[in-house]
This record gives sequence, C-alpha cells and structure tokens, in this order.
Amino acid sequence: MTQKIIVTHISPDFDGIPAIWLLKRFHPDFKTAKVAFVPVGEATYNNEPVDSNPNVFHVDTGGGKFDHHKTNDFTCGAKLVYEWLVAEGYSKEDLALERLVNIVTQIDHGWDHYKWCEPADDRNEFFIHNILVGWKIIDPHQNEKYVDWILHVLDAIYKMLQLKVRAEIELKEALNFKTRWGMGAAVFTQNDMVMDVAINCGLALVVRKDPKGGNIRITGSNNHKVDLTRAYQNLKAKDPAASWFLHASKVLLRNGSSRNPEMKASKLQLKEVVEILEKS
Repeated sequence: MTQKIIVTHISPDFDGIPAIWLLKRFHPDFKTAKVAFVPVGEATYNNEPVDSNPNVFHVDTGGGKFDHHKTNDFTCGAKLVYEWLVAEGYSKEDLALERLVNIVTQIDHGWDHYKWCEPADDRNEFFIHNILVGWKIIDPHQNEKYVDWILHVLDAIYKMLQLKVRAEIELKEALNFKTRWGMGAAVFTQNDMVMDVAINCGLALVVRKDPKGGNIRITGSNNHKVDLTRAYQNLKAKDPAASWFLHASKVLLRNGSSRNPEMKASKLQLKEVVEILEKS
C-alpha cells in the first residue's frame, strides 16, 4: 500500500498537530503516515491541487476539505478531521475524544484569551498550546519534533479524558453518605480520576477502594473545610495492621501508594470505611 502523507503548515500549531494525531491514531491507513510541511496558506505538497491525491491529506492549510480558514463556522482543522473520521466509520461515538476536539477548537478560536477564566494568570503558561509556543522560541525550526512531542501529549490527555468520562459514570453509581462537612461518595474502582471529579463537582469527601490491591484513598475538599485527623485516628484504631498516611493538608488520607509499594492495604470494606467517616 502506498504510504499516506499528512501535510500541515511549517511551524505547526495546536490545530494542525491534533489533526495529525487524529489521523494517525484512529485511521489504520495513517498509522505510519509521513508528515510533511508547506508554507501556510494555499501552498500544497509537490504543488499538486489540494485533495487531488487520495494518499495526501492537507490539514489546517492548503485550502482543502480539512482547512477551515475560508469559513466563519466554529470549527478547525482537527474538528473537520474528527467529523470526517466519524462519518467514514473510523471513529465510533466517543465522548472523551469529542471533548478533546472541542477544547482544541476553543483554543484555535482564542477562547483561552477571552472566554476561559483568568486569562492573564501565570498558570495559563502551563497549558500545552502555550508550552508549544515557548518550545518554538527555545528550539526553532524543529517541525518534526513539535509534532512528535504533541502526539505523545495528546495520547496522555485522551487517556485522562477517558478516565474522567468513566469516573463521571461511576460517581452516579457511588455509595453516597453524609458527613459533618457535607455529602460524600464512596466508589469501588481502580479509576483514581473519581477523586478529582468528585471534589471538582462539589462533594465534601470521596473514598476510593481499589478492587485489585485493596488500597483505600480518601480526599476531602478544602472548600468544605474538611479535616481528616479524627478519621485517620479512627481508621488506625480499626485496622492497625494497615498503613495509613495523613497528609499535612489534612484533606488527603491514604492507605497505600504507587510511590511506596511496601505500604499494607486495609482489610476494611468500603461500607466500614464510610461508617467511620460518617462518625468522624
């Protein structure tokens, strides 16, 4: 089979590279595709008419079907590629992927400058698309490196979004309970993303027990002024053989950690932990 070629503009940005990622990760014919670069605008690969060669796909440049620069629609090159992949049956309904593409589209339309919260805050320079700009300044004219790095970053972002979507579903089926700080949720899962999702959704407390290792993780919300000191003492008294660690913040209580495989998991069942938290 003739090798596919994905073409984007020189100094690729956080639209062209996600478009490349979508083709390489979700279309089997593009897994080993070559990536080529042309001057931004109407320039094309080998000066061929855009979209005339079925083995050459121009994204975010060239004026073809995956270039959005001639429309005022809320879209971008990556979104056009994603919609094409879905229409052609190469990508099934995937909420995590849809959300990833939506953020890429927002960035391409400058939402981070005027619609996202606190656009002047220094933490925005930690966003991937801004880091890419800094990398281009430090290490200019390295188009292949930019693409390779962002492809791996997008793999990680996609995995985190998949876990987040799953966590949202798991929390709907969680064991809910009341504490003196507010409502809590307990989940029997390996998906650690339930912790962040629960707290970010406004819960006061979340408990996760790992069905594989048996370890227990408890996180409280600073917004609810949670202090897990008493819970820590009660859990230690109930299961002294287990390893328990209370973080200095008093909102993180851990039994077992990937950072310390020697820690002993608790034998307490999830309901027993909940009963202790309700009384602590």
